[in-house]
Amino acid sequence: MSIARTVLAFCFATACSGAGGSSETDGERRDTGARDTATADDSAVVDTGSSDSAPPTETTPADTASLVCPPRPKCDAPPPDPGPKRSFRHTTSGWGGSANHRGRDLFVKPGSKQWALAKFAYGAPTPDNDAQDEDVDVYLLRDCGTTWKKLGTFRTTNDGEHPTVEGVADTGGRIYVDIAALEAKPLGVGRHRVHFVMAGDLSKTDQYIEVLPDGANVVVSDIDGTLTTSESASWSEAFGGAPPAANPGSADVLNAFARKGYYLFYLTARPEFFVQKTRDWLRDKGFPTGIVHTSFSQIGESGAAGITYKTTELADLKGKTGITPAYGFGNTDTDTTAYDNAKITPAANRFFFKYMTDLKGGTYHDDYTKLVSVFESLPAVCK
Repeated sequence: MSIARTVLAFCFATACSGAGGSSETDGERRDTGARDTATADDSAVVDTGSSDSAPPTETTPADTASLVCPPRPKCDAPPPDPGPKRSFRHTTSGWGGSANHRGRDLFVKPGSKQWALAKFAYGAPTPDNDAQDEDVDVYLLRDCGTTWKKLGTFRTTNDGEHPTVEGVADTGGRIYVDIAALEAKPLGVGRHRVHFVMAGDLSKTDQYIEVLPDGANVVVSDIDGTLTTSESASWSEAFGGAPPAANPGSADVLNAFARKGYYLFYLTARPEFFVQKTRDWLRDKGFPTGIVHTSFSQIGESGAAGITYKTTELADLKGKTGITPAYGFGNTDTDTTAYDNAKITPAANRFFFKYMTDLKGGTYHDDYTKLVSVFESLPAVCK
């Protein structure tokens, strides 16, 4: 039997005909203290004009395979004008090479803590030379609209100064901002963008926060070797090589899920400094918007460490939101084991590209193009 027919057979015999996410527990992380060095400016609002995308409207559609959900907003409003750069507080800041800053994307549920999180460091690509005790301006684009609001100016941390938040340990050069402490109204269901600007040289980075509605459905995917044509091409790119190609049809598969109302979680064991290159690659190759998580390692994680990292990430998602992904895509034992540990159910909803060693009940495939029509036929789960 062909791969396409095999997949179709199990899909229509199992949960491919419905959503696999759940919303069972509260389990949100509690704040253990915030670093209060802000100079908040609630009146600072920057309007960048109209955007070519608007936040989606929540709907409760009929459960039909032909329905397409409103697209997630692109969140591509031009960044606010940061004004003139200011002096670094320390003469050694910014001397370690090119800026290599990164925000930490988040899935959260309504009513939970909402953190603006970023790391500021210099180096191309390593080592990280943390920019500690430096001023960073933080802006919020609520609902991925067109108007930026300045939340304030905040000071980057010294090592160990702030408690761990959202799994982000304080390794220095980090920003932790409790958004709810500054905003009268918490971020609502939808996608939001936080923009960080280093005052000393106006280098910048972004973070995306997805506030999930009750009953949201998530698809998780590895990147290297799963979506890319090479397991190790990201390292070549990090040192100046060309970005890897995407496996044919892989973007089409994930876009099919996005059109049906699924939220995308890109969970990669790449090193932390590779966040922005990962976002750029996904955008340039036509993948749908989503939340991107890398490891916190300087060299990435693999083997047992990779399994632990991905298992912990999926457990954190369940603990914070009550959601277990409905589908998972991967290509190594790191993925098969982490998805099995997370109890992505049924196991046949775990797809592994050209990997047959131990599928743990998952589904082998070697051609994304044969899966596109399968997932396009799923009922919509718009939220």
